[in-house]
Amino acid sequence: MPQLISRADALARIVAEGGRPPCLMCAIRDGGVGPVHTVYDNDRMLVMLPRYVRRWGHMMVLPKAHVVSYSQIDPALWLEASQLALVAARVVEEVRQPVRCYVASTGSNAGEELIQTSRHLHMHIIPLYDPDDRPRDIFSWSQGVYVAEPHEWEALRDAYRAAWPAHATASVSSFPRP
Repeated sequence: MPQLISRADALARIVAEGGRPPCLMCAIRDGGVGPVHTVYDNDRMLVMLPRYVRRWGHMMVLPKAHVVSYSQIDPALWLEASQLALVAARVVEEVRQPVRCYVASTGSNAGEELIQTSRHLHMHIIPLYDPDDRPRDIFSWSQGVYVAEPHEWEALRDAYRAAWPAHATASVSSFPRP
């Protein structure tokens, strides 16, 4: 069962695993801050399970190119990230059956000065199990974060990978128009 640890413990673990890289997302992409539990991967995008999460079942979509602002990102790359976030949200809904999911794009001005954040644009897909959950509950580590044993990450990753193909076949052009 995933274990809740304090923010301080999580930050200490992150530093012990990979120090303070110039870009946390690039370090994750390159496997420089501990194991990466990949759900989907191609030459432009990585969909993975972040190892320090506020809600069990959280996925993240990461453009592999180092981009830190919306003016820098190629529109086709952003469209691909958005499509993958939609697939990931559908997979989370199927596998974890949350009340709902938050999908949020982030990239922080604080950058790598705060260990749990990065300037590098990325998208979070976060399952919510409590109808009263609010963004302040999800994006703050003040109440601690969940970590898990390797076999728990592998089981979650494998469940998501098994559900992925059924949802990945849809593209924006195949969605009905209003």
